[in-house]
Amino acid sequence: MTRRVAAARIVWGGGVLAASRYLPVPRKVVLALGFRHLAQGAAVLRRPDGVVARHGWTIDVAHSVSMLGLAAVSRRWRAAALANAVTAAVWARAARIGERRKA
Repeated sequence: MTRRVAAARIVWGGGVLAASRYLPVPRKVVLALGFRHLAQGAAVLRRPDGVVARHGWTIDVAHSVSMLGLAAVSRRWRAAALANAVTAAVWARAARIGERRKA
């Protein structure tokens, strides 16, 4: 993951935390996701050649797949889960492209 993607992830995580009161999902879930983005971005900035920088995109893929599963079984959370699945897939792609360009 490039430093730009990591910095963008930190900004995204901060935005998620700031918007946590206004999103239509449980606040604890939103806070956990926001802090995860902050931690992942900070880990990459701290160690740009570390394991999180090289394989952190897999976290986003797993999150995307889990949200597709939630969308399949929960009518109540379907829209939010699908939006989150797409967002996680975009983060995974950005991180993977950043890692390939770095290599």
